[in-house]
Amino acid sequence: MVHVPGKEGAIALLKGVVTRGGLKIAGAALLVVLFYGSCVARVHPNEWGVEQARFGFKTGIVERRFGPGLWFIPVGTTMHTFPREIHILEASFDQDEARRKAHGDAVQQVDVYFRKRDKVLGKDTHRVIEALNIQTSDGYAVAADVTLLYSIADPVRLAKDFGWGTLYVDAFVVNTFRNGVLTTLGKLNAEAFYDEAVRITAIADAEKQLRTQFASRGFKVEKLLVRNYRYVDAYEKALQEKKVAVQLAEKNRKESLANEEKAKLQQIESKGNASITIAESGVEAQISKVKAEADLYSSQTRAKADKEVNLASAEAKRLKADALTQGGGKYVVALETAKMFENISGAVMTPEQYISFIRNAWAVIGVSPGGASPGPSAPSAGVKK
Repeated sequence: MVHVPGKEGAIALLKGVVTRGGLKIAGAALLVVLFYGSCVARVHPNEWGVEQARFGFKTGIVERRFGPGLWFIPVGTTMHTFPREIHILEASFDQDEARRKAHGDAVQQVDVYFRKRDKVLGKDTHRVIEALNIQTSDGYAVAADVTLLYSIADPVRLAKDFGWGTLYVDAFVVNTFRNGVLTTLGKLNAEAFYDEAVRITAIADAEKQLRTQFASRGFKVEKLLVRNYRYVDAYEKALQEKKVAVQLAEKNRKESLANEEKAKLQQIESKGNASITIAESGVEAQISKVKAEADLYSSQTRAKADKEVNLASAEAKRLKADALTQGGGKYVVALETAKMFENISGAVMTPEQYISFIRNAWAVIGVSPGGASPGPSAPSAGVKK
């Protein structure tokens, strides 16, 4: 085996260098770790940071709030954090109600569900307390399921007043919330909870009061919600009976109004029918009057026409008679008379008797034979006309 002079010294020297280098690196790493642990603080995106100085000329809470990120802090200073998301405070009877409705193994499943829900929501920002038992102005009790949504607006003020952690929930939030809601909603009577307008107005007043009180301590009220409410069983039953009675009275009142309106309608219909009958009678009277006037006018017109016809006929007869009384008229009468004798049957005359008869007839009517030619030839004796 070959022996190299100075080998052991070189190895020892190398070990010393490596050891010193390792110690320096370890020391530097330790210094970095110590520096990071004592002089660097991390604030998560859903947190506020508040700095507390433990050593130095000025100790206590620093008047500054820190947002998310990595922050350098002096030695002897601690960065405390507060949640900045929405906090939920529930005064609820959901779990009791669910347990009351469940049967058998379902009761345990209800409890498991609520435990899982509390774990998911987190106890720092979600707190459940018993439902608020509101004593109304008329002496009845109403169990109200009320939820308050709030957040931290001034973490520095919070740290000064309540310290670190979630002490502010028990020390201020729960009591202020309970007293504010009980004071405001307690002014209502039990039945007013059914009235949406009255209930919403009372909730708005309670929210306004809580917003003022919370703002003075570094909080911000986001919303106050009344999710549910229930009465004691005795009052619930009495209230239902009262509501039924009120609704029955209202039903009877509206039926009475309906009957009155129906009677008015019938009265209007009767008046309308009477008006129609009167109008029809008037129209029929007018028709009868017009018809009578038409008949009278027709009768008068016919009478006048008959009178005119009769007068014309009489005038014609008069004119005819006047014509017959003239000179020529007598001969016309004589001729007509002669024709009459031609129609006589069963008479037997001699020609002389016939001529004598004709002349006598002319003499009777005033016709002179004069030189007129004799009448028609006399029929032969014994000839039957």
